[in-house]
Amino acid sequence: MKANFLFPIFLLSILAVSGCKTYDYRVVEPANLAQRITKQPVTLHYDPLEYRMARSGGFLAMNIVNPTDDRIVLRGNRSYVIDPQGETHPIRDRVIGPHSFTRMSVPPVPLRYQTMGPYWGWGVGMGYPFSPFYGAFYNDFYYGPDYINYEVTTQYDWEWKTGPARLRLAYDRDGKSFDHNFVIIREPAK
Repeated sequence: MKANFLFPIFLLSILAVSGCKTYDYRVVEPANLAQRITKQPVTLHYDPLEYRMARSGGFLAMNIVNPTDDRIVLRGNRSYVIDPQGETHPIRDRVIGPHSFTRMSVPPVPLRYQTMGPYWGWGVGMGYPFSPFYGAFYNDFYYGPDYINYEVTTQYDWEWKTGPARLRLAYDRDGKSFDHNFVIIREPAK
């Protein structure tokens, strides 16, 4: 009974020592849209689009909303992010249909996938009640599935620890181009 009570305390102390931090974001440019972004979604109107931003895990989640009757294209070949270290990162193309939205996270969430591979090992097991090995027994060799995790990084992936990132989002609408520029700071939550 005592062990059941101590386990959550042990787990919380591991998390506290491991340095799990929460970060907030603050839009500083353009000045008329400046505000803090926390877990609660914030809507910023940057004509002709709306940006709905919120903290999601360790990322800034953005919904780019197109309230117009026109199709708007986010041009990746003219859009970029400059991280706090000064390195430039490309942004993928996106098409935003009329009266719809697209999602984007800053920085992008890396692609991760999991597969199962063979696993060999030794161990102790328990038999089923109707098996000849009922009760505890030593199994000197077993074979079973093992999960293998992979993370694929691309030119679009980058890390954002703290500091300002500059976003330039270039769009096309009915053959006309326009840009939206942001400076967003990532800082420890207060």
